[in-house]
Amino acid sequence: MAVIDTVADYSQRIPTIRGSDWFLRVPLAAIIIEQGSFKLPDMAGQAESYGLPLILFALAAFAEIAGGIAILLGGLIRNNWMSDMLTRLGGLAITTVVAGVIVMIYFGPFSGWQLQGMLLAAGAFFLMRGNGDVKGRSLI
Repeated sequence: MAVIDTVADYSQRIPTIRGSDWFLRVPLAAIIIEQGSFKLPDMAGQAESYGLPLILFALAAFAEIAGGIAILLGGLIRNNWMSDMLTRLGGLAITTVVAGVIVMIYFGPFSGWQLQGMLLAAGAFFLMRGNGDVKGRSLI
């Protein structure tokens, strides 16, 4: 146990860079907003080609755009319970839509959905972590 305690002690001393989450926020938001905006021009035709009701397709497009914006705004506002909730809701929107995309289109072996898998992981990260600025709160 002494080795584990020593490693844990050293890991607590490693400084974290405030704002390093922007390395994940910006590309996630850019990709997900772009994906949502691609759905806007011909929603009815695209929804039909995927065999989805138009309302479900429109909700997915809205969730992608709103989720990406929420991830960015949540990071800009900071140090506020509402900005943390905004980040978490953005993560929820992104995670939900991307999980649906993986199930609908790419369900099967891990071939061809690596981008969606990374987007899913990033959305889940912000859903569970929020802004990470609140001290003393942890789900795990």
